[in-house]
Amino acid sequence: MKIQVKENNYTIDIVYKCDEKLRNYLFQNKDAKYLVITDENVYNLYSERLKNIMYGLNFYIFKFPAGEKSKSMENYININKFLLENNFNRGDIIIAFGGGVVGDISGFVAATYLRGIDFISVPTTLLSMIDSSVGGKNGINFMNLKNQIGTFYFPKYVYIDYSFLETLDHRNINNGLAEIFKYSVLKDKNLFDYLKSCDKLNYEKIIYKSLNIKLDFVKDDEKDRDKRQKLNLGHTIGHGIESISNYKLNHGESIGIGTIYMARAAYKMGIAESDFSKELILAFKNHNLPTSYDFDTDEILEILKHDKKMNKNLINVILPIKIGEVINKKITFDELREIIDLGKENE
Repeated sequence: MKIQVKENNYTIDIVYKCDEKLRNYLFQNKDAKYLVITDENVYNLYSERLKNIMYGLNFYIFKFPAGEKSKSMENYININKFLLENNFNRGDIIIAFGGGVVGDISGFVAATYLRGIDFISVPTTLLSMIDSSVGGKNGINFMNLKNQIGTFYFPKYVYIDYSFLETLDHRNINNGLAEIFKYSVLKDKNLFDYLKSCDKLNYEKIIYKSLNIKLDFVKDDEKDRDKRQKLNLGHTIGHGIESISNYKLNHGESIGIGTIYMARAAYKMGIAESDFSKELILAFKNHNLPTSYDFDTDEILEILKHDKKMNKNLINVILPIKIGEVINKKITFDELREIIDLGKENE
């Protein structure tokens, strides 16, 4: 499958074991230098496949330890030093080969090195395939705050080969699945009905559907000022949970829990007609996804004071009113406390 993103002039290819397609794209710039940024886990799994893809091209590899802690200022500086020491210029290209951590820091480096060089995204996890590889958001964590420093910068090409998912364990598949559930709550009841009961996921189908939902919110709102903000469903509480857990809960799990809490709160506030948080919980449990996390409201509010959705002492939250429809609401911190407590109450 192919998706042409007209607004930002890039192509997304969704394939299965078709490395030749990626090689053909890379050889359009055969005189460029390539820096492949990856993590140690991905490199250990795919070093031979990666070398075969890059064979005949002038390429370098920069790898770092896997995990959220590698999305750091230290690694950002080290990658920039590597680029400078190897004389990369604006005609050269970065390839992000890995999951969301790799994609986020690679995109941030590409956006800022020499004020911007091209990069290509080759996501290897379900979460990065359906989320971080295509939206143009990138960045690093800072002072234990997620994505505190970053830019909006789009790739030139996204190559999604879902054969990479064959080496993912169940928990990492679920990391992406939780975000796909979020997309279904945003806009697609039929997708939710499919996900809640299916035993074997059709990856091509759910990746394609998820990307089209995401891109519909991103188009005409690249900088997250308007309708794109709805993609933050579950993220206000979710990012706080992720930080409080010291990243023992992964991103998708945290966002899934956040979505359930917001659905429960919306019902108790009289915004939603039914308590469909119960339906979400049953669907999540069917896939062994966590549905709650014990946290102190004051602790999470302290983290959320630095949330990127804060503007003039108000924070924007997304409340689901039914599966397939959500609303924006700008609220004070006192109102956010009430919403969080409503979401936690009587679990």
